[in-house]
Amino acid sequence: MDDTRMEMHQVRYFLAAARLLNFTRAAIECNVSQPSLTKAILKLEDEFGGPLFRRERARTHLTELGKAMLPHLQRTYDAAQAARQLARDMARAEVAPLSIGISHLVPDDDLVMVLRDLSERLSGIEIEIESGPEPQLVEAAVAGKLDVVIISLGAIPPERFDHWALYEDSFCIALAQDHSFARRDSIAPSEIEAETWIDFAGDGCAALAAFAGRHGAAISVRHHARNPGMVRQLVLAGLGCGWLPRGILPDPLVASPIRVPGCEISFVAAAVVGRRRSIGSDAFLRSCRARDWDRAPSGPNG
Repeated sequence: MDDTRMEMHQVRYFLAAARLLNFTRAAIECNVSQPSLTKAILKLEDEFGGPLFRRERARTHLTELGKAMLPHLQRTYDAAQAARQLARDMARAEVAPLSIGISHLVPDDDLVMVLRDLSERLSGIEIEIESGPEPQLVEAAVAGKLDVVIISLGAIPPERFDHWALYEDSFCIALAQDHSFARRDSIAPSEIEAETWIDFAGDGCAALAAFAGRHGAAISVRHHARNPGMVRQLVLAGLGCGWLPRGILPDPLVASPIRVPGCEISFVAAAVVGRRRSIGSDAFLRSCRARDWDRAPSGPNG
C-alpha cells in the first residue's frame, strides 16, 4: 500500500512539474520540499528508463519521453482521483436514484462491471435503464427524463452535453459464414450496389452509403430491423447483408474483413451541460471514468 501511495505521489509531482515547468513552483503547489519532488521524479525516470525533463539553467522542458508519458500519467492520476471521489460519495449516500439511457448500438454486457461496482458500493442505488435509438435518448436526456446516456459521440449536440470517452467500435458488414464477402478484404462499389442491405441503426447504413456514393454507386436498403437478433434472422434467411457495430454482432453471423472508411464509432458517457447531477449519476460517471475500458482513454469531452 505504501508503494502505491508513493507511486501516485510521484505521478502528482510529475504532472505539476510538467504543467508549471518549474520544480520550485511545483514543489510549493504539491506542498513538499523541492528535494522530495526531485527525488520522486528521479524514481519515475529510473522506472521509465530515461529523463523526463531537461533542465537548462532557469528553464525546464519535457523530454520526448516526458511528452510521451504525460497523457498516460494524466489518465492514471485522473482515474485514481475519480475512484477516490466515487468512494467518498458512495459512503455518504443512502438513496441514490439513477436513470440511464443506453444506445442500442452498445453491447448489453458493456456496463456489467460498472453497474456491479455501483450496486456493491452504493447500497441506496435505484437504477432505471432505457435502451433505444440515439435521437430518442438525446431527447429524453434534454427533457430531464434521463440522468446519463451512453451513446455515440456523433449523436449528441456538443454544446448541450458534457461527455467522457469510453471506447471505440466500428460498423461492419454482417454476413452468413458462407457469403463470399466473408473471405475477402476488399469490395468493388458495383458489388455494394448489387447487394440488398439491412439497416439497424436507422440511418440508412449512412457510412456505407457515403462510401458507395464517393465511387459513383448507390446502395439498396430494403429491410430494417429493431435489434441485432432480427438482423441475424434476415441475414440467415438470405434477405441481404447486415450493417452492424462489431460489438453487437450476433452469432452465427461473421464480420467481413472489408473495411469501409468512416465506419468508426466513438462511444461516450454524456450528461446535459449545467444540470446539477445527483449522487447516483455522478457516481455512475465517475465509475465509468475510473474503469479501464481497454479500448479508449478516459477524459472530459473526449
